Amino acid sequence: MWNITKVVATFSTREDCIAFAEKEGLILDNKLCRKHKTPMIPTLSGNNTVGSFRCRRGSCRSLPAVSRAKGTWFENAKIPLPQIFYLMFAYASHWCQTEVRKNSFIAILSTATICDWYSYCREAVVLYQIDHEEAVGKIGGPGKVVQIDESKFGKRKYNKGRRVEGHWVLGMVEDGSEDLKLTVCPENVRSAEVLIPIIKKHVAEGSIICTDYWRAYNCLSDHGYEHRRVNQSDPENPFVAPDGTHTQRIESQWRVIKRFFLKDNFSNQQNFADLII
Repeated sequence: MWNITKVVATFSTREDCIAFAEKEGLILDNKLCRKHKTPMIPTLSGNNTVGSFRCRRGSCRSLPAVSRAKGTWFENAKIPLPQIFYLMFAYASHWCQTEVRKNSFIAILSTATICDWYSYCREAVVLYQIDHEEAVGKIGGPGKVVQIDESKFGKRKYNKGRRVEGHWVLGMVEDGSEDLKLTVCPENVRSAEVLIPIIKKHVAEGSIICTDYWRAYNCLSDHGYEHRRVNQSDPENPFVAPDGTHTQRIESQWRVIKRFFLKDNFSNQQNFADLII
């Protein structure tokens, strides 16, 4: 079990952080030179976080070092490693900004730094959820109701790996189930050509699918689904149709996610709008 005492003891220096990152596979502990096919030498120079690899043989001596952070969680990071690991722990502990500053064993962290790294951690959580959904299998089935809707996720500061920057995310949830499917819409497109294959991948045929009136859903009945719709432009009751069809479950799921993100973002509406719209 991690606590602040263990965090201080484990990540007090840059060298301690690098050793932990190597042990946990967060960075490579060795790399071969492409030219000489021999192990390169790790060095703390050439990169402010986890250092670099450098080959000392022949003409390679004059070449730039290869960053150990490239393609990792630490790529493009601008703060010291102890601060990074501390902020990761603070995010996982759901600490607010005041708690982050109060418990810090390092230099005082700015609001911008805390918000940037909390946003970075949130994106990692979303991507992990997306990457590990397939093992659960399809939701729904004959006679079962699945509610579907989209919400837009916003920006983060650092450019690392796959991003949810300005992308629409499709949410699918089965009535009576806690399994929420989240999938990023490729190329930020919400057309039928994009959404229908995603739905077929995650929702079993024969399901009763409830959506709003977005035109991309109009052909769902042609793909083995019973399609029911809710007019969300209805000022009297935007989430329940006259026949009782509703999308309240998926809408409430978005609200829960947004409240969670808002809490971690210190009720800062401007920063929150950058994360999820």
